[in-house]
Amino acid sequence: MRDSTMWTVGFIFLHLWIFGDTRNSLADISEMSCCSYATGSCRSVCSQISLVALGADPIARENSSRQLQEFCSMELTQFWTCVNSTLDEARKNEDWSGRQCCQLAQYPICQSTCALAGSRESLRGSCRPSDEPEFYTCLERREDGEKCCSNVSNATCRAVCRELFDNPKKPSSLKVYSSKGCFHQVPKCLKNVADAPNAENPKQYLQCCHEAPNAPCLDACRHVLLTAVTIKDILDTLEEKCPPVQPHSPFWSCFLQASPIKPSRLPLDIGKLGCCSRAASATCQSLCWRAFRADWEAASIQLESECLPASAEGELRRCLEDADEPCELGCTGLSYCSNFNNRPTTLFRTCSAESDITAKQEVDRWARGAVIRGLGVPVRVDPSCPAESLKAAVCFLQLRPCEPQVHETRLCRNDCIDLLTNCVDWSLTPGTQSAISLCSHLSPPRPEMPCISLKPFISPILPEKGRITNPCRDSPCGKSEVCIPQHNMSDNSTAYECLPGCVLGEMSHLHVPQNTWVQIPREDQIGCLRICQCTQNGVEKCRNLNCFPVNSCFIQNRYIPHRTKFYLDCKPCLCFEGEITCSRRPCGDQRLPSLPCECPAHYVPVCGRSGVTLASACIAKCRGLEDDDFEFGSCSFRDPCAGNPCGSGEKCVRRARVCLAPIYKPCKQYECVSSNCEVRRKGSVERPVCDKDHREHKSVCDLVKSGGAIGYWGPCLRDCSLRGPVCGINGEVYANECAAWAENTIMDYFGPCMAVGRAGEGCGEAVKCPDIPEGCPGVIPPGACCRVCGAAARLFYSRKQVDRIYYMMDEERDKDAVTLESLLTALGRQIQISQCVLRGGMTPEGDVFIIIQPTSKSPSLLEHRACLAELEKIVTRIAEKSPKAMTEVPLGSLTGGEMIDEKPSSASTWRTLTLLLLLPFLIVGIIT
Repeated sequence: MRDSTMWTVGFIFLHLWIFGDTRNSLADISEMSCCSYATGSCRSVCSQISLVALGADPIARENSSRQLQEFCSMELTQFWTCVNSTLDEARKNEDWSGRQCCQLAQYPICQSTCALAGSRESLRGSCRPSDEPEFYTCLERREDGEKCCSNVSNATCRAVCRELFDNPKKPSSLKVYSSKGCFHQVPKCLKNVADAPNAENPKQYLQCCHEAPNAPCLDACRHVLLTAVTIKDILDTLEEKCPPVQPHSPFWSCFLQASPIKPSRLPLDIGKLGCCSRAASATCQSLCWRAFRADWEAASIQLESECLPASAEGELRRCLEDADEPCELGCTGLSYCSNFNNRPTTLFRTCSAESDITAKQEVDRWARGAVIRGLGVPVRVDPSCPAESLKAAVCFLQLRPCEPQVHETRLCRNDCIDLLTNCVDWSLTPGTQSAISLCSHLSPPRPEMPCISLKPFISPILPEKGRITNPCRDSPCGKSEVCIPQHNMSDNSTAYECLPGCVLGEMSHLHVPQNTWVQIPREDQIGCLRICQCTQNGVEKCRNLNCFPVNSCFIQNRYIPHRTKFYLDCKPCLCFEGEITCSRRPCGDQRLPSLPCECPAHYVPVCGRSGVTLASACIAKCRGLEDDDFEFGSCSFRDPCAGNPCGSGEKCVRRARVCLAPIYKPCKQYECVSSNCEVRRKGSVERPVCDKDHREHKSVCDLVKSGGAIGYWGPCLRDCSLRGPVCGINGEVYANECAAWAENTIMDYFGPCMAVGRAGEGCGEAVKCPDIPEGCPGVIPPGACCRVCGAAARLFYSRKQVDRIYYMMDEERDKDAVTLESLLTALGRQIQISQCVLRGGMTPEGDVFIIIQPTSKSPSLLEHRACLAELEKIVTRIAEKSPKAMTEVPLGSLTGGEMIDEKPSSASTWRTLTLLLLLPFLIVGIIT
């Protein structure tokens, strides 16, 4: 007879193999607050004790108490009073089943409260269901299990019943329930839960069969993994044919420790699935969800016929269009619709050779009397319609130029009425129809809404002086690659780079580069999110994030729905997941305050633990930093490698970061580089670096082996000054302008940093500012001294969403996804014009500042206008929550933005545009 104990233990380990133990993957469990009363080794031991473990496990309490008694003096009266009180509180409510769920909570305050709680009511104020979906799901399962299993008389069976209810897919629980003689005590409420589940893709473990100890085991392993229907069948066969069940044997450890990573199954189109929450009606939301999740054939026709033409579903329609064909700058190379050529600063959705050919075919067909559909009623073209008007209208509909403020292709009402009045054969049209009624399908519902006039496209225009190129327009890369224009090209480089990436669904047109994290909708519930990473295996490492509450912001005794725009003190604001973001542009003509909290313009820099330099301690405290959160002196003068933080065989190399998550403290400012370039970490990517002598190395490891010193991360840049040092707009000192560019920021002036600038005024005579190109009005970045050339904007982001993402990152390198560098890099990928580049930094208030600059030292007016148009495009995508921009993790936290223009009267092309006002605002009561 087989050893039943070994049999049970083996299958408990197999449970870990097949399903994993997500509870042990969570980090950041809060320590006891009592630790603050301890010092030395006592403090060190105390900090390792998990408050959540104390609350859930009596054995952990006993072990922790023993450890503290060994290392902590009884003379620490205040410490021991706190510890004893905490342990008493943990014992008092230890029977509450919810204690086992505490480790699933994402936020420390929720974990700590749960660890000592005795009921769900105790969690109010500390745990929000929208922030903690997995935690509350666990609570519900536990409560249901308590109700279900409370009538089981045998204590052992009752315990197994609860365990099975908590984890219904755990096969070992089923076997234990039967082997302990409890099967006759299965309560009715457990019958469905206790059914053995089907096996999920067991073929992925076939390579483990090669570790089989003998031939019968090998044959049985292969056969059962290819033919088994249920998990129970697999376990029974492996235990019988491959004994003994020993977790440390090569065969069993393959299953337990080296199970392959399986890419997550994706919906048909992730980008469009994310649009479904924009639907105005519940019916359209449901149809959208079905269509882009898995049921395209059944739901798409109804969605396109009933929802997308409706004026109330404009936001849903624009979102779906952006997922397929986002608006991009420029149109050229057209032979038939030639009047649309030479417009490099106009946005188009479908400027292509195919659209050009289709337009010609449509004009020929309509001119022969074919019926025009899509206007709500069939109409025919009148023979007297001017040929140039008909051609312009058809090309307009095929190439789809975009209005820059809302990215909508809507013909201005007056143009539409003139066109239809002169071009429709009204004798063949039902008498109830008119040009006005038909234009309701082509024009905005209200005259004041943005639109596009047809008149500029009636006649051709001459090319402007300057060269604007979009090298990725014709998709030169492969199906699973991402095309990235090169903005600082060397003379022998190509105009674009093809990066390996992931397609976000079988029907999706959205791509993201490898190693990028994406924020996508969960398939089990509308309004809930998860994050995943694009790897060489596809989209994987997925984990649930959070759900959007319908009513999330509380203002003047009422709740404001998520994503609602409103006014507060005459400023446009946005409610986003419980956070209120308002424009910093003041009402009327008042000037912005020079610095936040009216701090004096004294430059006494401090380095915050998030990796950002602030001009003074006053600004740091205004940002909410405590005294322990910053140190005097700029971050660039600190040596992050002091104290040798890396291991043996590794070299510490400085790598500056600014962490967006407020809880990410301290923000790691270095990389540990292996001295052996042949050994690469799994998932790592080789990237070039530039040394202090401006020589490029294939990787930082090659640089270390050569004995060189890091100049900056990334390839050696051109067209930048090597003279230094220089002060960046972020208050950091860089070796030269190239080093500043490598960190996606801009040089403010030559020399070390010595002053902080007032808003829009600079630093007066304190510094000598470099000249900027003629004809560029430019802007003074917040807190900087000098005017720089470019089009600028201030972006707002959700700190809460960034924190949520940070909590989900298990590995240290994954946390780089929530840094300013990742945000600016992802934003830079939105630019498709080679002649423009995006850079930026943090404002003194803690917002994100971005500027798009011409790459040329002497840019033309056309290049200035193109960079402005690219900035408008990006800020509109953020305001519209376009899938093209918002799918990537750092960008998904952006809530809005506004253009910065200090001299709106100086040039019409450099106009003020507050994009929080793009969509109609809901005026919430009378808020003064």
